[in-house]
Amino acid sequence: MIDYRSDNTGRAAPEILDAMVRANSGTALGYGADEWTASLQERFSDLFETKVRVFPVATGTAANALALAASSPSWGLVYCSEAAHIDTSEANAAGFFGGGLKLVPVAGPHGRVDPDAFARSLASSSSEASISIAPWQTSISRPYWPSTSFMNLTT
Repeated sequence: MIDYRSDNTGRAAPEILDAMVRANSGTALGYGADEWTASLQERFSDLFETKVRVFPVATGTAANALALAASSPSWGLVYCSEAAHIDTSEANAAGFFGGGLKLVPVAGPHGRVDPDAFARSLASSSSEASISIAPWQTSISRPYWPSTSFMNLTT
């Protein structure tokens, strides 16, 4: 059975477990100073055709929250769909790791941001902005369809 509720509810695929067993030999330095992290950096740099740094994390929530925290100041506003996973399912992880950054849900059909609603929200935030908050970025993601039940997506 495949469980689509979350990236941390399922079990590891046999291929992942096999790779972990093969990698579990000898010793390795921690905190990114190991051969596996070096290989990951090289592979992603090749993929993007420029030198990049990759920071592996354990879950999608960690990836989302840390990415928003790294790219926004603690007083920044991050606009997102009112149905965005970062706002509805991640228990303010972005605000926690971002030192207080705030998600601003914006209305729209089918989990999409409506341009007019976004303009109104931006204007409202801008008129209320002070040195304590300011519009900073927008999160655009593929919407979840309201009629989709993840409980029904298991096979």
